[in-house]
Amino acid sequence: MGRVLQVRVLAYTYAEDDVRKAWPLLWKLAFEDNTPGFPHEMKGVLELVRALDDLYQFGDVPDEVRRLLEDGLPRVVKDVKDMQARLADWDPQAANQATDRIEEGLGELEKRVAKP
Repeated sequence: MGRVLQVRVLAYTYAEDDVRKAWPLLWKLAFEDNTPGFPHEMKGVLELVRALDDLYQFGDVPDEVRRLLEDGLPRVVKDVKDMQARLADWDPQAANQATDRIEEGLGELEKRVAKP
């Protein structure tokens, strides 16, 4: 790796519409009902997790929403950190496994929000 030109392994969301379709209730909660406190170019999976975590930690949300997020969001946030660490370690297989856990965790949260 060069001093100026560096190579990074990264993960990103190709199309934010895929995120909106996969987790419409979480999308609405994070990006429509509440405005994230950070600028973003795209509303992808990682931005969704970040917005939900900010909402959970700092937002003014009803108690039932907070309880729903409390049950699964910390694990998803941990999986995002794990994925980022695996990418930094140049371990794409472990990073890919973490992406599966992230998506599964968001799926579980979506189900909980749908049936409070």
